Amino acid sequence: MLNLRNISRAVVIGGGTAGWFSALTLRRLFAPQVEVRVIESPAIGIVGVGEGGLLNLIDALRRNGIGLNEFVRETGAAFKLGFCYEGWRTGEDDDRYYHLFGRPGLQEIDWMEAGFHPLLSGMVHEGMELHRYIPGFASIAINASQQQAAAMLQLGASSGLSASFHFDSHKLADYLRRVAVSRGVVHQQARVEELVCDAQGMARAVRLEGAEETVGLDLLVDASGLARLGIGGKLGVRWRSFSGYLLLDRAVPFHMPHPQPNPSLVTRAIAMPAGWMWQIPLVERVGAGYVFSSAHADEAQVVEEIHRRIGPGIEPMRTLRFEPGHFEQVWVGNVMAVGLASGFVEPLEATSIGQMLEQLRNFERIVAAGDGVVAGHLIDDFNEANARCWSGIRDFLRMHYDCPRRDTAFWRDVAELPLPPSYAELWACFQQRTPRMVDVQNYAINGWQGIFHALNWLFVAAPLGVVPREAAAAELQGLPSASRARVAAYITRMRELGAAGDFSSKGDRSA
Repeated sequence: MLNLRNISRAVVIGGGTAGWFSALTLRRLFAPQVEVRVIESPAIGIVGVGEGGLLNLIDALRRNGIGLNEFVRETGAAFKLGFCYEGWRTGEDDDRYYHLFGRPGLQEIDWMEAGFHPLLSGMVHEGMELHRYIPGFASIAINASQQQAAAMLQLGASSGLSASFHFDSHKLADYLRRVAVSRGVVHQQARVEELVCDAQGMARAVRLEGAEETVGLDLLVDASGLARLGIGGKLGVRWRSFSGYLLLDRAVPFHMPHPQPNPSLVTRAIAMPAGWMWQIPLVERVGAGYVFSSAHADEAQVVEEIHRRIGPGIEPMRTLRFEPGHFEQVWVGNVMAVGLASGFVEPLEATSIGQMLEQLRNFERIVAAGDGVVAGHLIDDFNEANARCWSGIRDFLRMHYDCPRRDTAFWRDVAELPLPPSYAELWACFQQRTPRMVDVQNYAINGWQGIFHALNWLFVAAPLGVVPREAAAAELQGLPSASRARVAAYITRMRELGAAGDFSSKGDRSA
């Protein structure tokens, strides 16, 4: 049992997005007399030059009482409507497919029968690009301005899109810090040298560099990033590596100017010889980086490829090194790790911030529901759910590499990697039918909300051919004749609107 009912001080090690979201959560969760303190080292910078959220970012902002207009104004955030994958199939410049943040309210999503979406299956069978059913895609295709995108999103369900944000990690952390301090969070700049635990392994204090006395605490949130001072350092929790399934382990970040007149409304993921390049459009510039496999390229080769692709004026930042995976337990006693301190995989699909916010939501839910008194099995359930969610992330990302590229050693080797057993089962199912909620619901257990749902899987699986067109045809054959007629009429209308496209071809040229 963990009793947090009468605590005096909760400490967060580290700032950044994870640290300050943690502080805001703790400030709301505990009574005003409980001190919430963030100890942030001035010598450790924030990882990343740009970041993008998933849809749970909006929920987290609202949960913490942060208005979206103020958030955009203070952080320079730009709309994010999904992802664009470039060059992942043929490697040609016009090879694109989209994973967009679709929303209910359109017939393509709202009509479900026999566990799947017949209209989307009809599009897959006919080789039509799924993003073309979404009316709001037109704004992406024409490189609409932020004002035009806002007007489009105000149409609500008829736009077919939900939105998250691209943001500058430094500006976001600075803004969250100001909000947290205004609400009574104590901000201390110091370097934590050691976590002090008692004989039972409970955290009792942190020892700071150059200080004679320790800072006592009753609860610790470890947001120390890749330093991983708590769970990974002092407590020595075992690491669960994904390196057998995901090859990328290095990243070279950099800034670049906008390649279009307006910030793109999607995160761009551009296939490269030894990995891929992210481009996250902010209001003033683009935060970018090349994430790569150190077994297939060194830093000098990567920088040369960046200069060749973007231009010689690009100044790369410090190379980030990581091993994809997570700690098997991230909540141990009165210590919880969040963000990079708890786990990390490559930045594909913005999983890092999405997972961090889901951890915090569930921590708050469990502590609040128990009035500060938490049964040990609930912490076990939390850790089990966290690990299961990471497995879902691993499997979803692994599917992205089931693509037809074979032109470099990296793309050949990644295609030969073994499939995680859980994804191998899904892959076999997707050869026969489209993804369904029953396939992925067990990635979110014990009160967790899934980060990626069946539609997210379909938006990636269909363009890559993981769901063959024949598989969609087979499941449509099981529908009643009236339903099949409705699908046929829909396909006819879509063809009249010019929505046809072949998933096996190069893709859209418009964005």
